Amino acid sequence: MFQTKRTIEFSMCDAAGILFFSRVFELFHSAYEEFIQTGDLEIDYFKFEKYAVPVLKIEADFKAPIRLHETLNIVIRVTQIKDSTFELTTNLVDEKGTTRATVRSVHIFVNINDFSKTNIPDDIRQILVANSH
Repeated sequence: MFQTKRTIEFSMCDAAGILFFSRVFELFHSAYEEFIQTGDLEIDYFKFEKYAVPVLKIEADFKAPIRLHETLNIVIRVTQIKDSTFELTTNLVDEKGTTRATVRSVHIFVNINDFSKTNIPDDIRQILVANSH
């Protein structure tokens, strides 16, 4: 499990001071980048010449409004690892411990030249296993 915090900024909200729905994906991706960078990778995961890791599927469940200036704990769990894909379940949790939104994403490793599936590299698999369930 990986955790980080984010505070909701004015530019992320609608006129009522509620987080605009698409911004939950930006919060997720920002935390996801931080999560990957916690590993001791020799390559740039997001800009590597051998493989890419596009999102295969992503969805969000909104459980309660997220408001301006709230600080959220973003908790990422690796919930599934296969040969070339992995799934993340990310909860955005308020300071009282209430889950405000959940993002589920599936990512796939592909060869950068022809976009054929490729196995998850061992160093990245280690990061994923260390943060599973």
